[in-house]
Amino acid sequence: SGWYPVQIQNRTHSHASYSSRTLLKRGPKMVSGPLPAANARAMKSIPGGGPVSESTSQETSSDLNERRLLQITEMYAGYRKKHFPSVDDIDAPDALKMTQQDSSKVVFVDVRSPQETAVSTIPGAASEEAFLRDLRAGAIDNTTAIVYCTIGMRSGKFVSQHAEDGKAHGVRLLNLRGSVLAWTHAGGDLVRPSDKSPTKDVHVYAKPWDLARVDYTPHFLAKKGFVQACVDRIARWCA
Repeated sequence: SGWYPVQIQNRTHSHASYSSRTLLKRGPKMVSGPLPAANARAMKSIPGGGPVSESTSQETSSDLNERRLLQITEMYAGYRKKHFPSVDDIDAPDALKMTQQDSSKVVFVDVRSPQETAVSTIPGAASEEAFLRDLRAGAIDNTTAIVYCTIGMRSGKFVSQHAEDGKAHGVRLLNLRGSVLAWTHAGGDLVRPSDKSPTKDVHVYAKPWDLARVDYTPHFLAKKGFVQACVDRIARWCA
């Protein structure tokens, strides 16, 4: 017995690196062909790994989206419990509803890096710097600021740090649960900052967070190979 590789259709992962071509499973020999249902279920929990976004031949897009959204929810709950347990937050469907009811009272704040926001943003989102400048100048008093990043880790820390500053100006800061990943599952729009045109491209930071709705095209900090493997490993440590 020991660890042996299992081929997953044409794309595979390793428990050590998402740029690998195989998935490690415990057992005595190599298995080829379609995965049994038991193996497919076991793929959800891989030692040292993150989410597995490939579907089996029996899994529909709806099933995969449901599984991804569950992973987003569980990951965010873990980040919240560990890093910012007392922040106020909001889920993506409720945030979307708020913008549809009165968008003039809602400000979205994108705290991701310029490399990430260059791919796409929630329409009208302000950068971290622009938001803080407008907040201190009193330009957005008496509004609700919904802060987001990839999944809610960085934005949760931002809300925790600046919630009191917001209260001084009548601005309530809310962390977007699951952030831009959950936003795609809720049916929210994304636009290219360059021309404000709608897009299905979304920056997911690194492979462990490749959990956007299946009809979106993910972008990463590094594209492939050794650099991507290092990014993924560091990302898991940081989380």
